[in-house]
Amino acid sequence: MGREDFLKDLELAKAEFPFMEIEPTVYSEYPFKIEDDFEITDHEGSHYGTFRAAILFPKTYPKRFPVLIDISKEFPWEVDWHISEKNGECCVCGVIEKEEVGKKGITILDFIRHYVLRFYANQLYRRKYGHYKNGEYAHYQEGVWEALEEEFNTKDRDKIQRFLREMRTKRGRNEVCFCGSGIKFKKCHLLRINIIESVMKKVSLI
Repeated sequence: MGREDFLKDLELAKAEFPFMEIEPTVYSEYPFKIEDDFEITDHEGSHYGTFRAAILFPKTYPKRFPVLIDISKEFPWEVDWHISEKNGECCVCGVIEKEEVGKKGITILDFIRHYVLRFYANQLYRRKYGHYKNGEYAHYQEGVWEALEEEFNTKDRDKIQRFLREMRTKRGRNEVCFCGSGIKFKKCHLLRINIIESVMKKVSLI
């Protein structure tokens, strides 16, 4: 884990992105930085655009979610476009997905394929049609609420708050899950509690 794994995976990624460059970074928690021009094409190879971006990878690589920084400025650096006005940091997924992927770990190549290319493809779609193809999460605390609504399959926020409180109550693996699914705890939310709690630490919903 760390630099050795990062450099090994970088060589694998360069087979697909040969012009990828390592750049210096001032962030101690994210010491590995790469830059490249990422081309967006369709399944037939038609070109839709090329966008310069940097990706910051954590010192705990491949654990913890990387950070995508837009350099191209082809799209507005605005919250409504999911790009930070301050530094170009891009919001590429919902908060629960970010925590889940970060805990599992993600390689350089997988992050580019599943998040970088999709992010810019979605931005192109929005520029053409005025909205994102598969919808979008709201920002800040509202975005957390929406992720929890999806997680618990309900829009009743009073019920979600009750779930969050009950989540902290100790229960047996074979007891019914607190979320109301009717499924045993061990087959439902047992392995997701730490992910949800990590998200909860960043906001105050309870």
